[in-house]
Order: sequence, then C-alpha cells, then structure tokens
Amino acid sequence: METTPQRRSTEAWELVAHAVDLCRGGAPRVTLLAALDQARRSLHHEPCRNARRTLTWILGALEHGDADARVDVALQVAARDLARPSSGDDRR
Repeated sequence: METTPQRRSTEAWELVAHAVDLCRGGAPRVTLLAALDQARRSLHHEPCRNARRTLTWILGALEHGDADARVDVALQVAARDLARPSSGDDRR
C-alpha cells in the first residue's frame, strides 16, 4: 500500500504564487525565506521543464525583492505551460 501522498500537478506553481503574495504583503523576511525554500524544494520534483525554468526565475526575482508586473506575466506563462499536456516534460 502506497503511503506517500500524491503530488498535485500545480504544487510548485501554488507555492511560488504564495511566495509572491508574501513578498507583496510585506511578510517578515524569515517567513518569505521559508516560503522560497519550500517552493524551491517543490521545483526539484516538477517534471515540466518550461514551468520549472519560469518558476525558478520568479524565485530569483523575489529573492532580490522584485515582485513587479514581470512576475505576474511569468506566473501566467508557467500556468499555461502546466496546463499543456506533457509540455516540456523531461522525465528525469
């Protein structure tokens, strides 16, 4: 019997979007860093290469305090990539 919970296909995207909200909401730095770390760990399991690349860029921008309109566009691009059937899967 499998006891490992099933990973949602949008898990990494959701965690990155949460980190964006925290950054924009003025959360304490330690809270933001914890959210960034959790999102980064989730990206290690993201099979969609295009979404992984875009979400990694967003995390880098957040680490530098940039939560501007480019981040919104990047989130939309990543969501679109994740919605495509098997787009950018690298099956590692």
